[in-house]
Amino acid sequence: MSNISEDKSTVVSYVTKNLRKAIMSGKLKKGDRLIQEEWADRLKVSRMPIREALTQLQMEGLVELVPHKGAIVTPITKDNIEEIYHTRALLEGLAVEKSLPFLTEKDKKQLKDILDRMEGMKITDATNDQYIQLNSAFHETLRVGCPWTRVEKIVETLGISPIAPNLLVNYYPETQREHRMIYEAALRGDPAELRAAVEYHILRTKNNLIQYMEEIKIKDVGE
Repeated sequence: MSNISEDKSTVVSYVTKNLRKAIMSGKLKKGDRLIQEEWADRLKVSRMPIREALTQLQMEGLVELVPHKGAIVTPITKDNIEEIYHTRALLEGLAVEKSLPFLTEKDKKQLKDILDRMEGMKITDATNDQYIQLNSAFHETLRVGCPWTRVEKIVETLGISPIAPNLLVNYYPETQREHRMIYEAALRGDPAELRAAVEYHILRTKNNLIQYMEEIKIKDVGE
């Protein structure tokens, strides 16, 4: 681990990436126990970053921390991704369409401020969590005026899975172009245009996530 900084956040990020890749590539199967001591030895780290990485992976839905059993692998499948992102595209698209007429000038200014901060960020391991939070805030602000509370609650339960931003760093420029298009659609005040832009953005993310999964599986076989 000579190239890995001893900075705690960098070590945790290093561990998380390795464990995530092992799950996404299929090396670790559904129901497998992820034993902390074994991975600490394999990655040449202490157990502390392993524990912190497992907490992150639980948030992403890739492991379940079970009392008296430890971390159990619960990998996300292509079908899971198709279901989650198609559902989210339909419902979030509807939520922003209904929200737009009720967005205030203050809301639109907040959208611009969030967008400017995201576009000005250099994405690194240290700033990635902040970017994910800004991304969530951008989408939440778009929906803040939605009068259909049931739709909004369902979208909130689906959320923005942390797995996509963590895996699709190389797509950030494309993501930011789409965020800018979404913001400009909101400024123009066309609910149908805004809905279409949000749906496209979510479904493009889904396609990139599935492509990433397929690529790492092929790469893993090659290794």
